[in-house]
Amino acid sequence: MNVKLSNRENYDQDLPETLDIPNVTAGAILKGSVKQYGAKNAYIYRDTPITYNHIYTEAKRFANSLRELGIGRGMTVSTHLPTCPQYVAAYYGIILSGAAYSPLNPYLPVGDLTYQLNDSETKVVVTHESVASSIAEVLTDTGVQHVIMTGDSEIYTNETPVDVSMHEGWHSFAALKRSSSDEEFDPGIDPQEDLVHIAYTGGTTGSPKGVMITHANLVSNITQIAAWTAGALPVVDDDGALLFVAVEQDSEVYKEKYLIPLGEEIRLSPSPLFHITGGIGMIVSPMSLGVTTLLPDRFIPTQFLELIEKYKVSSINGAPAMWNVLLNLPGIDSYDFSTIRNISSGAAPLSQKELALLKEMFPNARVGEGYGLTEATASVAGSVCLTGGIHKIGTVGLPTCNTEIKIVSLDGLSEESLHYGESGEICIRGPQVMKGYFNKPEETAATLRDGWLHTGDIGIMDEDGYLAIVDRKKEMLIYNGYNVYPSRIEEVIVSHPAVQNAIVIGKPVESVGEIPKAFVIVKPGSTISVEELMTYTNERVVHYSKVRELEFLDQFPMTAAGKISKIHLKKMELENQ
Repeated sequence: MNVKLSNRENYDQDLPETLDIPNVTAGAILKGSVKQYGAKNAYIYRDTPITYNHIYTEAKRFANSLRELGIGRGMTVSTHLPTCPQYVAAYYGIILSGAAYSPLNPYLPVGDLTYQLNDSETKVVVTHESVASSIAEVLTDTGVQHVIMTGDSEIYTNETPVDVSMHEGWHSFAALKRSSSDEEFDPGIDPQEDLVHIAYTGGTTGSPKGVMITHANLVSNITQIAAWTAGALPVVDDDGALLFVAVEQDSEVYKEKYLIPLGEEIRLSPSPLFHITGGIGMIVSPMSLGVTTLLPDRFIPTQFLELIEKYKVSSINGAPAMWNVLLNLPGIDSYDFSTIRNISSGAAPLSQKELALLKEMFPNARVGEGYGLTEATASVAGSVCLTGGIHKIGTVGLPTCNTEIKIVSLDGLSEESLHYGESGEICIRGPQVMKGYFNKPEETAATLRDGWLHTGDIGIMDEDGYLAIVDRKKEMLIYNGYNVYPSRIEEVIVSHPAVQNAIVIGKPVESVGEIPKAFVIVKPGSTISVEELMTYTNERVVHYSKVRELEFLDQFPMTAAGKISKIHLKKMELENQ
């Protein structure tokens, strides 16, 4: 099921139908960004600017540090860091060294931390003084050979290294860089085969799996994102640097077409860097496009809004949980959002109510959604970025360049595409699709079939190629033999004016399988009873999707990546039975 040619008007006509992806390493992206934007501010952290040149120098120093430790191609280096500038230098240093980068949630419990370090075969871990005790606790149970620690004294300089004397054999991140060269070297990477990322899935069922992303996968996805969001094509210069250049050379025409010209975007996102959304959306993609990215330590709503005004932010990336908080924040109407030109939401579907409110809050912005997953590097589909392009409410847009999407039966009995408008499993084919799961050939074979990635997500594609996400296959519940999609019930619940947010899970009941149970947060100052809300909801859904139980909460449990944790809610419900 490919996008119909009649729908080509929603793709940039100045771009080729098929992108030519350069066969270069991911390090070429950083090298190209420095050539184009070297003296420009790549990041602003705690009101201090950090240039592209500085990031590149620090990355090369760290790459040489790793080489001196005997670390390179075919090995894994994990980061165990909160959001900080050192994270960016560590990331690029790892990939320049030829090693694979594997991000760790710095707040993982020790059991999960041990599992991931061992499963990824990590040889070096880069940690932060604020969370280093976890590494110290598990170290003897892992194959880690070197621990590198950083901290606040090393944010902007290598001259004041952290004290590692209490940990025998550990290294200071700054001290290693200070004693290393910033020369370039060739680690001998094969872009098509060698890994750049081993990124772990959330582990919603079973243990988390390491997703193998090659250099070619990452370069492909960054090229796709550049073309889709900025109308830019890749150019490799004689020095092997990968640059992205806008096809439209008339600056006024270009600005009218894409709203934010290359090299002029000021981006803000609360995503932690260890999450795929933060890693791609705040480290790799923005640097390829000359973006200045604000790095907040964490999401504090009022500080977030103050950053928008102070730095005249033009683009915000976020997840529905963040938008929900902002939309219901007292005094939100007093802030100036006139500089915002792009609002992008991902990680989970936005309700139509939230989408309408975002368009009202950011009147000068293009408000859109995107769809992606770790197994496809990051991005798969997105709202049309062209000015005047059709944005269909309730969809995540069209497949990005060089990406095919088909919808197949949920029973797994056929690989044939379903008819337009029929719901089924979303399958993806494209150059950004993973190599497989690390050391898990059976899981790889079950997910990658005949070149198609079976996502486990349920979707519908319309006759114009627009994709709508129905739910996660794993979150679909079965009530009396009927397939029930929680997201559809949630959409109805949040449409009530007294409701701020809602989550629906399947609660096991022996006689019927699972019943839909709703957890609801009511807007401050609003009142509604359980009975009233259940009646409102059940009058608007099909009979087998009626909410059977409903509970009010003050707040939802959250993952470190800023998503609502359905796993925690399900566990809580089981414990209360």
